[in-house]
Amino acid sequence: MEENEKRTFLRIPTRICGYARILDTEAEQPIFREAPLHGVSGPGAFDARDASIPEGLYTLLSSLNAKLDMLIGMLGRDQISTDFPITLEVVEISGAGLRFFASQELALETAMEVVLMLSQFPLRMAGAIGTVLRAEPVEGKALYALDFTRIRERDLETIVQFVFQSQRDALREKKWS
Repeated sequence: MEENEKRTFLRIPTRICGYARILDTEAEQPIFREAPLHGVSGPGAFDARDASIPEGLYTLLSSLNAKLDMLIGMLGRDQISTDFPITLEVVEISGAGLRFFASQELALETAMEVVLMLSQFPLRMAGAIGTVLRAEPVEGKALYALDFTRIRERDLETIVQFVFQSQRDALREKKWS
């Protein structure tokens, strides 16, 4: 891949909330760790093919595991609002950045870590580090544009999946309207 090649991402309008914190430097390490994706196996997970348990019991245990993940995620959301004191109202999102209203005034070129609440149930969050590029007045408030400068591959994939799902939903709605 050429060095000057730049990825382009589909940008969609949205209404999701997010949280942010201002960084001293853009090189600062993120404190948000991505939430596990639903159905992803990890340490301690088991496969029904390897276990000698009945299918019904496996289904029950998987359901309980998903519910526990949801409860832990809800508890973690309270911690996020403590660690990330700035609330965001995201009105546009893409894999390259976002546009948002913030609960406090932000200076241009501010380095920020953001956490986006892509869905409540199941809980899907993504985090990134970015820089505030622009601010434009909209109805007496500042609409900021943030460009992602560092994002984990998993978080980028989660955002891109969210964008594509939103596009599919909009197309289906348009078809039936």
